[in-house]
Amino acid sequence: MYGVREGWRREGFESHEGAVGVLLADGSEPGPVFFDLGSGSTLHESTSWWHYDGTFRRPTAVTMRGRCACGWRGTSRYPIDWEKVREDDDPDAYDTSGPYTEWEAHLDDVAERAVTLPEDLVALLGQVRERLDRLWLEEDPARCRPTPGCPRVHAAARA
Repeated sequence: MYGVREGWRREGFESHEGAVGVLLADGSEPGPVFFDLGSGSTLHESTSWWHYDGTFRRPTAVTMRGRCACGWRGTSRYPIDWEKVREDDDPDAYDTSGPYTEWEAHLDDVAERAVTLPEDLVALLGQVRERLDRLWLEEDPARCRPTPGCPRVHAAARA
C-alpha cells in the first residue's frame, strides 16, 4: 500500500533533505515507528508521516509540518484528515504542499546565508570525505568509529 519514498531535495543542499514531519495531540514529535517483518533479527523503521495513523498500536499524528535533516522544523501546523488518507489509499495524493512550502522557504533562507567555498578548500574536503569513506570500508571496526573531538570533520564528510 505505502511504498518507500525519498524526501525533498535541492541541488547543492544535500544535508538539508526535507520531509513531512508529524506531531501528536500533545504537541510532541514521535520517534520512528518499527515494523516486525516476521523472521529476522532486524526491524524496519520509518518516520514517514503516513505511518503515524494509529493502526497496529502506532501513535496517531494529528498535524503535519515541514522538517529538515539539519534539525529545522516548520512552525505552521497542518491538520491530517486520516479519513481522507484512507479513502484515497495513497499518501502521495494527500496535500502536503504546506509543509513543502515551508521547507522551501527554509532552504531559501539557508541559501541566502551560504558562503561559496574556494575551490581548493572544496577539493581538500572532497579528499577528506574520500579518505573517511575508505576507512569506513576497511576491515578494522575501530577505524570506523567517529572521533568525539572532530564533529566538524564528520559533518563535512556527510555534506
